[in-house]
Formats: sequence, structure tokens, C-alpha cells
Amino acid sequence: MNKKSALVIIMLFLFLTEISGGWTENLKDYFADTAPSVGMSFLKIGIGARAISLGGAYSSIVKDATAVFWNPGGVIYTEGLDASFSHLSLMEGVRYESVAISTGDGNQGFGIGMGGVFYGNMELRDESPSEEPMGTFNAYSFVAKASYGHRLGNDIVAGVSVGAILEKIYVYSTHTYTIDFALRYSPFIIKPIVFSLHLNNLGPKVQYVDETFRLPLTTKLGCSYSARRFNTDLTVITEIVKSLDTSLSGATGLELGFSHISLRFGYNYGDKNAGRWAGGLGVKYNFLSIDYSFAPYLMDLGAKQCVSLNLDF
Repeated sequence: MNKKSALVIIMLFLFLTEISGGWTENLKDYFADTAPSVGMSFLKIGIGARAISLGGAYSSIVKDATAVFWNPGGVIYTEGLDASFSHLSLMEGVRYESVAISTGDGNQGFGIGMGGVFYGNMELRDESPSEEPMGTFNAYSFVAKASYGHRLGNDIVAGVSVGAILEKIYVYSTHTYTIDFALRYSPFIIKPIVFSLHLNNLGPKVQYVDETFRLPLTTKLGCSYSARRFNTDLTVITEIVKSLDTSLSGATGLELGFSHISLRFGYNYGDKNAGRWAGGLGVKYNFLSIDYSFAPYLMDLGAKQCVSLNLDF
């Protein structure tokens, strides 16, 4: 590893966590019995059909433009120009639209991404009960991120993302910023195995009207194994996740690649997850790939479906 590069990354990380504010309190609350007040939970929603179909176990294998959201170090692998467009249908007409673009040369890379959750028309009522609403109003949440990834040596890649967030409900709105930091480690002697660490949503407390809350600070530790067996590309991924407002959980994913088609399966562990199983497929031809995922909710609440279009120039 280049010592100067490592020193710069460490100093940058310490600086960013310092200006993010509330870092010490967030770390303390990780182990508290009572979860703190957390807002902007949409930041924990996975982006991209491939990632969702693998149960969200994705930070150790991402090498496309969605690395802006999953692991900023992954942008170095998008040689040339990579673009991703995604439409995610949640429940009750709520949808998540996102786009990401990245470029890299194997040693460093850059990426930008934007995503918005749109909640549709919501009924407007006052304090007096009534059969008919006074009207409707819109609500949305929006995030934009810029990422940089850099190879620190043959085995280690580091990345950082800086993001801006805007959330609006009726006439009320608030905004803040986030910082992500990630590492990707592939041991020289066992290249098929990759380890990843992703610190996501570092940021200050947010004031919304009369309420103060924190961002959903999340730590992800991932591991993946990739190999080719019997003319099939096999990838197995597992990931442990801990958020500020939830207990320890995890996910496991399996991907089988057959020529131009890939089949994917995923499973989520955790009592507070709205869904468990996920699945999907991808079709790739030349520079174009289309992915689809299906993840049913528990208690007959429908299903989360996502379609993604990826262009690799």
C-alpha cells in the first residue's frame, strides 16, 4: 500500500467524521437499549434491481454506477462510462426513481447519483374530523451524491461520497448533508474472496419543524466469493448490517450467470425487515443490461418491484 495515499485517506476520513457532527453520540447510541429518534429512513432503501434481488447484500461486489450508493470505492471499476437508471415500486403508489453515472480506470474513479422517493397525492385534513379531505398535497425525499474511489494498493480500494438531502411534506421542508466512507479488500492469495466495509449516512442532527432527529447511520460489513464452475459464473454474498435505529441484521445473496442471463436470489435476516425473500434476473447484451427484481412484503402488503437499465460504454 502507498503510505502517503493511506495517510491522506485516514486524515480525510477523520476530518469528514469530525465535521459531520454527532459522531461520538451516534457511536454511543449504537449500543444503547433504546433507539434514538431517526428520520429520513428512505436513505436505507436499496437502489438497483440487481442489488435488491440479492437481498441487499451488494457492497462487496458492486462495480457499476450504483457504487455511488452502495460502496463509493467501486466506481474505479467502471472503465469508460457507466450509467444506471432505476425505477422502484414500493407500496401504496410510492416510487423511488434514481440515476447514477460513473467513470474509472481501475486505479481511481468518479461518480454522481441522484434519487428521489415520491409519495403521491396525500389527503389534506385539519384538526376537525370530516368525511371528505380539504384537498391533497405532495411529499418527496431527494438525495444527490458525488463519489470518489482510489486504489491504495493491489489489495485495497477506498472511497468516499458526499451527499445532499432534501425532504418536503406539504409546506414544510428540511435539508442536510451526508458522508459515506468505504473500503474494499481483496486478499492477494485468495482473489475470489472480497471483503467490504461501508459506513453510510454520517451526518449532523436534523431539525424538522419542532422535532430533532438523526440520520440513519448504518454500518455494513460484507464478504463475497466469485468463481466459474461448469460454464457458470457463481457469486455468493453475505452482509452484516447495523443501523442506528435497528438491531443487528444481515443478508445473503446468490447469483448464477449463464452467458447473457443471470439468475439471482436473496434473503434478509432481521425482525424488523418488511420482507425476507427476494429474487430476480438480468439480461446483458454488449453494452446494455436490463435487470428485474421482485421482493414480497410480509403480511400480504404486496411486493417491491424494481426495473433497472444499465449502459456500459
